[in-house]
Amino acid sequence: MENSKNTKILLANAYGPAEVLEFQDYELGELPAGFARIRVKAAGINPIDARRMTGEFKHAALPQTFGTEYSGEIIDVAANPQGFTVGDAVLGSGGAFTHATVIDVPIANLVRKPESISWEVAGTLAGVAQTAMTILDEIGPGKSLLIHGASGGVGSITVQLAKERGMDVVGTASSRNLAYLEGLGATAVEYGEGLQGRLQEVHPEPFDIAVDMVGTEEAIQASLATVKSDGVIATIAGKPTSSNRVVPIWVKRNPKNLQYVVDGVASGKFNWEVDSVFPFENAAEAYEKILKGHTRGKIALVF
Repeated sequence: MENSKNTKILLANAYGPAEVLEFQDYELGELPAGFARIRVKAAGINPIDARRMTGEFKHAALPQTFGTEYSGEIIDVAANPQGFTVGDAVLGSGGAFTHATVIDVPIANLVRKPESISWEVAGTLAGVAQTAMTILDEIGPGKSLLIHGASGGVGSITVQLAKERGMDVVGTASSRNLAYLEGLGATAVEYGEGLQGRLQEVHPEPFDIAVDMVGTEEAIQASLATVKSDGVIATIAGKPTSSNRVVPIWVKRNPKNLQYVVDGVASGKFNWEVDSVFPFENAAEAYEKILKGHTRGKIALVF
C-alpha cells in the first residue's frame, strides 16, 4: 500500500498579487481516523481563493493555504462503511487545503469519480455543485429567477438546476459569455451601464428571486429595482451590501447534493465547462487569470 506523507503545498506568507504564492514541501502526519489520503489529479480555483490571497478576505492567519475541491486517487484510507479503498478515483470537498500534491480529506466528503468525466471536470465540481444546490434549497419556491454573474462556475450550474425545477431564468454575463448562457437555457443579458433597463425589457414583470454571484453594487441596485417588494434577494459574494434586503447564503457541504450534480454532468444532463487548465507549477498564472474575472465555468490546476 502506498502511504506517502510527502506533499508540495501552495501557500502565501503575505497578502498581495499572485507573486506572493510559493510552494513548500511538507510532510503529512499519520492519517487521522475518518480520513483518506489522496494523490491529487486536479483541483479547482474559486474566486474566494484569489480574494484570500489578496487579503480582501482574511479568513486565516499567515501563512495561508488554498483550495477547497479536488479529484484524485486514494493512496491510503481509514476503515470506512462506504467501502472506499486504495486506488479508487474520487472527488469532493477538501479538509485544510487542496492545492497540493497529496492531501488528507474527510471520508464523509468523498464521491466516486465517474469514468466518463475527466480529472479536470471532476476536480472543479464540488464547490459549485454544493453551492448551487444550497442556493436553490434556501431561496425557496419561485417562478422567475435573476442570476447576476450567471456564466461563472456557480452561476452556470444554478441556471441548469433552476431550469430543471421549472423556473424562468434570466442571467447576466459579459458579452463573450452571452451565447454560452443562452445555451444553458437562460435569457442572457449583458451587464454594465443600462442593466436595469435591459432586464426590464426582456422580463417586464418583477422577478420573484435574484441571486448575486459577483458582489457588485450594480447587481444589488438592479435587483432592488426588478425584484418584487416581497421577493428574495440573495448573495453568495460574501461582501457587505448597501441594502438590508440582501440575504447572504453560505455553502452547506452535502455529498448527496454533489453526487446529484456529478451524475448529471456524467450523463450529459448538465453542461459543465472548464474555462482553462494550468499545471500546478503555474498556479500563479492561474490565480492572475481568475482575478481578471469573466471566466466561463471554472479554472483548474492539474498535477
